[in-house]
Amino acid sequence: MPGGKGPKRKGTRAEREALKLLKEAGLEARRVPLSGSAPGYPGDLVAHLPGLGEVVVEVKARRRFGLEGWLEGRGLLVLRPDRRPPLAVMRLEHLLKALGVKEET
Repeated sequence: MPGGKGPKRKGTRAEREALKLLKEAGLEARRVPLSGSAPGYPGDLVAHLPGLGEVVVEVKARRRFGLEGWLEGRGLLVLRPDRRPPLAVMRLEHLLKALGVKEET
């Protein structure tokens, strides 16, 4: 797995961008110490989401995930791993709107 300063900076930028979007939407959110790599601190962010309470947020920054094609032209992608609960993937701006914390622009 490639490492170094470049990927670290890219990940930090993505975390800060996600944090900024959450805060701009009026949500309580904060970064986790050492970006989740310290014991007892899972994830990258912690956000308080209406109806869900405190949620640990993992932020990933990659050139391509492969999910974009499935999500293209759709509002929600549901993934069902074998013998696991379904996962929901949607654009952050759509999630914030669904939670009623961001007006449509």
